[in-house]
This record gives sequence, C-alpha cells and structure tokens, in this order.
Amino acid sequence: MKRALLSLGVAVALAFAGSVAWDLARGPDHSAAVAAKGTKTCKAKTNAGKLKTWRCGADQACCVNRTTDQYVCGIPGLGCL
Repeated sequence: MKRALLSLGVAVALAFAGSVAWDLARGPDHSAAVAAKGTKTCKAKTNAGKLKTWRCGADQACCVNRTTDQYVCGIPGLGCL
C-alpha cells in the first residue's frame, strides 16, 4: 500500500514538473504569439440539456465539471485541474 501511494505521489510530481519545464522551454515568445491569437469559444451541454457557451484564452482548455455544473477555463500548461 505504501509503495502504491509513493508511486502515485512520484507520478504526480513528475507530471507537474514536466508541464512546468515544457512551459519554460517554450519561452515568452510562444506565449506572446498565443496571446495575439485571442480567444476561443467553448460549448457544452448542461445537466438541464441547454447549450452553454463561454470564451477562454487560446492557450486555455475548456473545462466542464458535470457534478457541480461548472463551465470554466483551464490553467495554461496544466489544463483542467
């Protein structure tokens, strides 16, 4: 059991470190180019069956939490947490 928890902890830490390193490797030029492109439109069906539309940055993920019926933008480089 301890090995499983330790392995899971190491995997999460490596995933986080990898995403941070990837963002640092791309540099500020990439983020400026993405910011220049603007926003994107996200669409999803709500729990009530209606179509929800919201806008996120071009480098952000469209995140949907069906349990709490939330529709938000993700964190650049990390996605939906």
